[in-house]
Amino acid sequence: MTSTSRNWPEKPFSLITSTTDLKSIDRLPSDSLGRSEAVRVARLMAQTHNTIFRAFNAIYNQADSIDPSNKRDVTSFTTFATFAIDFLENHHRCEELVFFPMLEAQAGIPGMMANDVKQHRAFEEPLAELRDYLRKVHDGTDTLDAAVLRTCIDILAPELERHLRDEIPSILAAGVHLSDDAMAACYKALHDEAEGTTDPFKIGPLVMGCQDNTLLLDGLHIQFPQLPFRFAPHLVHLIVSRRYADVWRFCPSTFFGEPRDTEFSTPKVESGCRKASTEEKFRNFRVAALRQLLTGAIQLAVLILVLNLMLAACRTWPQELSWLGRYLVVLE
Repeated sequence: MTSTSRNWPEKPFSLITSTTDLKSIDRLPSDSLGRSEAVRVARLMAQTHNTIFRAFNAIYNQADSIDPSNKRDVTSFTTFATFAIDFLENHHRCEELVFFPMLEAQAGIPGMMANDVKQHRAFEEPLAELRDYLRKVHDGTDTLDAAVLRTCIDILAPELERHLRDEIPSILAAGVHLSDDAMAACYKALHDEAEGTTDPFKIGPLVMGCQDNTLLLDGLHIQFPQLPFRFAPHLVHLIVSRRYADVWRFCPSTFFGEPRDTEFSTPKVESGCRKASTEEKFRNFRVAALRQLLTGAIQLAVLILVLNLMLAACRTWPQELSWLGRYLVVLE
């Protein structure tokens, strides 16, 4: 267990904490580390893979806390697990469709990413078996058995983890042959393809709820996902997460990247995991209080906007409704 405030066991997947100690880093120009686009993309890819690891760890470590006879919990849990598989499969589809071909074209080296594609094929079968089992449990044609589910993940884990780790140095090695602009264009194409082919109501809360803002990658706090505005987690919390609200009970973190226990994880957290200190609890309380204030401010701003829109409409209504307009004027 790495020494952070995370309270979830890294089992069966260990998080990536360095992009430079895996392999092939010596193939990069010595002056490129820390500032090349390849390093930036490798770090973002590592955070994407850590998102996958945390989602699957959450599935693995909560499975035996769920009562198979509780239809609500089983349905939400299998939905959470299916969304995690959807995210993983679409990530690899986008790589093979857009990212890898663009890297090879820009580098002028056909087949440069062939080993990464080959690694995708290596875990397709156990991943399909896991999806099929979850579908049967969700549909009620099979019963949730934590041992069976964990066995499916145990079979999947070695090849999946090997690939998600090996791909990071593959990107760093590809950076030797690409300019920063070319690497940035390749990653943007991958990002745009993934964003355009996922359901934001399913994948948005999943990704936000599987972050860990206490994790250091290469000794740094790497912002992930890279959102266009800082209030995005609040929008996920207030709006985007509502459609599948019951599913996100199984997320290992809040939508703000704070690792947490869930109602299904608390009895199962390993004894070796560090408890939060009094200072950390107080800091978390202050953060939660500030968040509540910000959430309230956003809700108030939305309310004022709605009232002003209503006021504008009232001014065009018939005379008999003018009393409502006069009432709303008071609220301006």
